[in-house]
Amino acid sequence: MLGHGPVEFCADGRGPCVVGFHGFSGTASELRPLLDRIAAAGYAVDGAVLPGHGTLPHLLQDVTFDQWVAAADDRLRRAQSKYGSAVLLGFSLGSLVALQVAIDRQGASGPAGLVLLGSAIRLGNPAFAVLALMDKLPQGPPDLYLVKAVPGDAVDTSTLADLVTYDRHPMRAAVQVYRAGRRVRDAVGGVRCPTLILHGLRDRVCPWDNAAWLADHLGTRDASVHILEHSAHLLARDLDREAVAEHVLRFLGRFASASERTPHGTASPG
Repeated sequence: MLGHGPVEFCADGRGPCVVGFHGFSGTASELRPLLDRIAAAGYAVDGAVLPGHGTLPHLLQDVTFDQWVAAADDRLRRAQSKYGSAVLLGFSLGSLVALQVAIDRQGASGPAGLVLLGSAIRLGNPAFAVLALMDKLPQGPPDLYLVKAVPGDAVDTSTLADLVTYDRHPMRAAVQVYRAGRRVRDAVGGVRCPTLILHGLRDRVCPWDNAAWLADHLGTRDASVHILEHSAHLLARDLDREAVAEHVLRFLGRFASASERTPHGTASPG
């Protein structure tokens, strides 16, 4: 594990609860500056680690996309039960998880809205080419690990100092992300809820034009796109993090009056 500190972040507050999903091999620390701002604005936050993350890399190797989606769906249902409504916020792999949950759950049982950061519906080269090749191997993806050159893709490298993430990518699990991108691309027309799409122009992991493609292919016409010109993939922590927070808080304000319940308690980092 690279970095030290909490791998989750949860805070009590009013609805809608923001249920956040981090990226592949990462933790909620990737989203922490944004989640802090959301909690400070009074909203409830549930930023948990997805299965296989935040422990040891080999425990992630054989986790499937369906397992991540099932865990995310459970977090959504719990948030809805406690706070009345929830908005899903997904970064990178987390964006695919959030999209799949929104596709699977429609109407009153689904999320009130979606926030998608650095969407991974398509991966940049050379990652795309490598994972596509592994996916075609007759014996299946090998039990390999790719050591990370840096903890994350950011223009502001000072933000990487307190990033808590694995020091390597389990490649069988990485193929799950590649497959999930294809699966979600084919089904995004099923997304009906309001959606906010944010992407860094300098993203070297996922092409920035993923954002425009998503807006054109979602089933909702209530979708807005913002390309942050100074930032790379790690959008919530990079140079445009303040602008990202403002966009997200403005979006959440649309749903605040619809919250059915305000719980008691105070914010507490998880």
